[in-house]
Order: sequence, then structure tokens, then C-alpha cells
Amino acid sequence: MKIPVIILSGFLGSGKTTLLLSLLKESKRRGLNPGVIMNELGAKDVDGYILQESTGTSVEKLLDGCICCSRKEELPRSLTALLVRRPDIIYIELTGVADPDEIAKSLLAPALADRLQLHHAITLLDAENALEYSSRFSSDKQLVRTLRKQITTADLIIVNKSDLVEPETLWKIEKMVYKQNSESEIVFTHYSQINLAPLLTGIAARGFKGSAPRRGPGNISGTVLQRMSTGSSSSGGSATAVHEPESGADGSFSQVAAVTLTVPPAWAGSLRQEELEQFLRQWGYSLLRAKGHVRLAGRDSVQLVQLAGNRISWEASSYPGQPYIVCIGLNLDEKAISHSWAALFS
Repeated sequence: MKIPVIILSGFLGSGKTTLLLSLLKESKRRGLNPGVIMNELGAKDVDGYILQESTGTSVEKLLDGCICCSRKEELPRSLTALLVRRPDIIYIELTGVADPDEIAKSLLAPALADRLQLHHAITLLDAENALEYSSRFSSDKQLVRTLRKQITTADLIIVNKSDLVEPETLWKIEKMVYKQNSESEIVFTHYSQINLAPLLTGIAARGFKGSAPRRGPGNISGTVLQRMSTGSSSSGGSATAVHEPESGADGSFSQVAAVTLTVPPAWAGSLRQEELEQFLRQWGYSLLRAKGHVRLAGRDSVQLVQLAGNRISWEASSYPGQPYIVCIGLNLDEKAISHSWAALFS
């Protein structure tokens, strides 16, 4: 019996990891052994640690690039390594600028096609920002095409953070989605909270004896899989450019890049919350996403900080390593960011 695969895509900060956390907890509640592949643009792992800390799940991590382009050759190896653990279901969380169509094609490779089966392709949209992406990123044609692909190749689209916008905005998002993909189901949520039962219908532990599982509602069909596969319808920082287009693709290279900033050991615990928030906000819309673990002045525990859209959130963490922040943005000025970061500790 082939192992079902669920692909989670969506732009930066849309709520993919939050949904994955819920899926992992529900999978374990059902007695399933889940496997996870998580791809992050930055050189430091943030979301993978969150998953391991919250669920104890072992995660195959692909860092410092995107698995649909610069890290494309590593995905089959990671899937093969994951199969050794005999998972009942595999979740693949993509970076915010990944093309899920490319991942679907990887599952059809000769070494994997007889062992894996695409079960669902899910895309999350940030209700506060989804309508602005095409105009905001108009200078990056490759990125705009990728974000459209995330919609057109999904069989379930989750419009997350829907509680933060007016009903009229949700209507416009629904209209935009149906214009690009009239076959997908649309669910409006906040905190990525959805009914998980339809997503896991028909999935049983590998020791299960009985008739073959039936397809659940919304389970991706051979037609949809074919549609996806063919493509129709220190105080210094280190930077990583990401998402190279396929050979022959028109348009520019994606201008999204990641900059990883570390906190000098001697200054750990000296940052104030308002200083860090001011540092993050000064880059405006060019900073699309930021996340990391830091020690703040006056706080006993390490803090997980996340910026998504224009919102910054904080929560306690038990991260034991060197504090850091990963900044992901469009046309980020690495030198300016590194200089401003170093100034916080001078």
C-alpha cells in the first residue's frame, strides 16, 4: 500500500506550521506514525524545532534554500531516508516561495512512484495580504507565477486569518481563488483551525488488516495529480538567495532572499523587546517574514519571535542554542540589515 503524502504550501507567514502542528497531533491521536519533511529558506532551523518541541516528531530538515529549485536534488534523498522509518503518512511543508507542482512531479520519480501517493495538496492564504501580492511583487514575475501556482495546483485552499479582515475582503479573495482554480474547496479559518477528519480519511497504521482504504472527501484524484504534474491551468548576517526559475523560464530570478542574524554571545540577554521590534519594522514591506529565538532583557526564558505580514508575536521557548533571527524579504539590503543589527550591540 502506498504511503499518502500531504503537501502544505502557501506564502510566508500564512499559517502552514500551525496547521502542520494540528495535523501531527491528530495523526498521533489516531495511532499513526507521521513523517515530516520541512524546508526553510534560512540557514537556521526555526519551524522544525517548533514541531519537535511541541510534538516530539522527528523532522527531515532541508535548510538554506528551496526544494523546488536550489535544493531540488535533496528531496528524493530525504523522502527515501524518511521511508526507512515506515511512516503511515508523510507531510511536506514547503517554503513560502515554493512551487508545489514541482514537488508533485518529484513524487512521480521512478524510485518513489510505487511507494508514495499524493493524498492532498493544501495551500494557505493570508487573508490580510493575499489580494495585494500581485501588485506588491509585480517586479518579481517569477514570484508572482509561483504564488499563482500555489493556488491553481491545490485541492484545498485555506484562507487563514479570516477573522482579521472584513467580509467584503473574504468575498474578493474567494472570487480571486475561483478565477484561478474553480475545482478546489475553500475554507475560511483563523489560527489554521479546520476539521482535520476529511484530510485523514482512509489513512490507517501500516499494521492495519482489512480492505483497502476508500478515498475521503476532497482526496486528490488522478486527474488533479495529472493537472499538477503537467502544470496546466555573529553580529553579522549570512544571506541566501532562493528560488531559481526552471531552465528556459522567462522572467527574472526571484528576488526573495534570506538573511540569518546571530546574537554575539557576550550580548545574549541584552536585547529589549521594543528595540528588536523597531529593528524589524524599519524595513517596511521589504521584510516579508522574520522568525527566530532570542533572549530578551528582563525575561527568564528564551523567546520565539515571529513577524508575519505586519504583526509581531512572542512566546516562550526552550530553544537551547545560540540566539538568532532569520529575515526573509524582497530585495533585502544585506549590508544595511547587518549594519543595523550590529548597531544594536555596540
